[in-house]
Amino acid sequence: MSLLGYLLHSRLKGPIICANVTTHSLYIGATDDHFARNYTVLMSQFICITLAYLILRLILRPLRQPRFVCSALAGILVNAIVRGNATYFATLPKEELLLARTLGVLGTTYLQFLTAVKADTTVIYHTMRNALIIGSLSMFLPFALTFLVAHNLSLPGMKHEYSQFFFITGLGFTRFANVVYAFNELNIMTSDLGQLAVSCSMVCETIVWLLMFAGAYAVAPRVLFYCVLSTATFLLLIFGIIRPVIMLIIQKLPERKPVSEFFISSILVIALVLASLTDMIGSINLGVVMFGLVIPNGPPLGTTLSEKVELITMEILMPMFYVVVGFNTDVHSVDLKVSRDTLLLILLSTLLKIVGSLVAALCCKLRLQHSILLGLMLNIKGPFDVYLLNRYLFEDIDKKTYTVTVLSQVAITAVVTPLIDLFYNPHKRLSGSLRKSRRSMQTHPSDRELRILFCIHNEDDVPGIISLLQASNPTVASPICAYALHLNELVGRATPFILPYNKQMKRTKSKRSYHIMRAFENYFGNSNHLVKVKPYTATASYKTMHEYICRLARDESVPLIVLPFHGSQEMSNVPNVIALRNLAEKIQAYSPCTIGTLVDTNMRHCLSKSTTFSCKVGVIFVGGTDDREALTLALRMIGRPTVSVTVVRIIFHDVYKDIDEIMENKLDNGLIELFRVKAGADLCSTYHEVDVKDSEQAISKIQGLKNKFNLVMVGQKRSAGSVFSEETMLNWSENPELGVIGDLVASSDFRGETTSVLVLRHYRDPKGSFHHHLNVHEGGSLLRRAPC
Repeated sequence: MSLLGYLLHSRLKGPIICANVTTHSLYIGATDDHFARNYTVLMSQFICITLAYLILRLILRPLRQPRFVCSALAGILVNAIVRGNATYFATLPKEELLLARTLGVLGTTYLQFLTAVKADTTVIYHTMRNALIIGSLSMFLPFALTFLVAHNLSLPGMKHEYSQFFFITGLGFTRFANVVYAFNELNIMTSDLGQLAVSCSMVCETIVWLLMFAGAYAVAPRVLFYCVLSTATFLLLIFGIIRPVIMLIIQKLPERKPVSEFFISSILVIALVLASLTDMIGSINLGVVMFGLVIPNGPPLGTTLSEKVELITMEILMPMFYVVVGFNTDVHSVDLKVSRDTLLLILLSTLLKIVGSLVAALCCKLRLQHSILLGLMLNIKGPFDVYLLNRYLFEDIDKKTYTVTVLSQVAITAVVTPLIDLFYNPHKRLSGSLRKSRRSMQTHPSDRELRILFCIHNEDDVPGIISLLQASNPTVASPICAYALHLNELVGRATPFILPYNKQMKRTKSKRSYHIMRAFENYFGNSNHLVKVKPYTATASYKTMHEYICRLARDESVPLIVLPFHGSQEMSNVPNVIALRNLAEKIQAYSPCTIGTLVDTNMRHCLSKSTTFSCKVGVIFVGGTDDREALTLALRMIGRPTVSVTVVRIIFHDVYKDIDEIMENKLDNGLIELFRVKAGADLCSTYHEVDVKDSEQAISKIQGLKNKFNLVMVGQKRSAGSVFSEETMLNWSENPELGVIGDLVASSDFRGETTSVLVLRHYRDPKGSFHHHLNVHEGGSLLRRAPC
């Protein structure tokens, strides 16, 4: 049901007694036996609903059913079994259910709060125009046409004349909390289309609030004044007092220390107080939702709230909510002949919502497939729709209509969710959107600005990155734009985001990135403005962080991403090392550009040894696309007086080459010749060729280069025929992700304490079923600098 209906009911009939107050009366004059019975019934309900949910979750997992569907079916199934077979529970008076109802209401309240905390309202500003068009049409079209059809139908189960109006309004309403709740589970909250759907749901919420004021004015013009006054006072309290206090407290939190339990408990109590206040004035849980939206969804506060509250809410409180749903749902009472018109309206509203979204999305120049998917996304139902129905059960509709509506919402979600999950696969989204926007160092013009995306985990990565920028020889004709992206692991299920550093600071007042970004700002000032720095922060789990990095590289047309290598860290934090290595592997698999892995040992000392930057760069060139990327970057370094570049080409003789390898060799020779021409005019650059017969000789020659360079650059893989069989040699490599030669020069025996290594890898097509062709011109990139 819509919020308008509840507001009008509150004005016409007076305040509705909430479950908490009613539950309180349960204990007045209650005996010890009654208390014991309440406890026994509550535990029995919890055990039954939990077991039913786990069984259904296991059975329905292959069908990709969401948690809402499994939980609702578990509640209905347990209720059907209890009513039919258990004599003890069959005679259970309704008063025994009040404790479960109270816990269920508490669970939905905190779930709405957590959903609002995880959401980010800044997303709507980046998709404002499309969201207004799609959100408005997807709501008004099903409402108008369904209302016209309903005029010719006699809907059973409506207790009042205006109940039909409220019922139809609720059918065409997309709740913001349901969309965020479902998208977090589907892991599409960070996608372009997912964020557009969230924006559309926020537009729908706004329209409903406007309808609330219009309904209040229709009931009595005087009522409108009190509605506006109470809403304005509440918003002033939230944004004028509570939010500044929370931001001030976050700013003063100690770095890298947990949020105090007192602060978390205070926030949870304030959430309930605000929910109660707004519930008294007729706005269902407006307080808890608005309070959640003003809390930053990243670390430290948003993440801590998710960690501490979500488990209890989802695993203890919400099951009791579905117990109440099952108790109110009587499947045996449904008569399809009587409920035929109600089912027709529900189906019509669902189809019209898809059509409205489809037409509006096509007008916004979205692709047909994405337009249909968007219509499906806006039809997702969830626990908050059922929560509103519970509030209206004995007010507007009878139990039969309630049962039909709940079953229809479960059925719609059971059909829509697998379709979204099947046709909006994250790997397909990522590889398809990046396929036609690929770039490399070889294709980048030498007389244009070079854009490099540096991923930074901690402060130790900064000196080596700045030294690499210095060695890359920024000039007036070809400056460098460095995108410094600080990666923060997101713990819990809060919404990940990527933002420019200044916007992130305004939003969370976090100091996690302060020292890192300050170092880059100082370097920008000392580089005579030849290096432009654009700082960003990304907060996400390592499992999905590659999506945000690759998307930023695509949007900013970056030809090179540089990652710090952490494979050789102390093994005391094995899970962190594994997570970082998996992240690097995913970035390499889906990157739209060249990837450079920096094993930093000595680059950080190139600036500290003297007042003048000095660096010796060596390139080990065997052949192939990856080696040509390393040589292209070395070509750029030629010309800086304090940087010497040496290329060592290893040539295998008497090796059979097929047609592809012959063509690769021609490309190698062309780039080598270009380097020799530039090196001839530069006294600091040299070129050497080394003839070898087999891989053992090649490895011996490479080991002879130990301690001769500050930085060694090499490609990850190369075309060297059967002599350099990487598939066989990688079996004994310590870090196979660096390639055979990369692993050799990155070993501690070769690097010692004087040499850093940069391993470059040209982009490659994703494998297998991840190929997915998309039109990169479809309405531009929906995602800009919003949370991803």
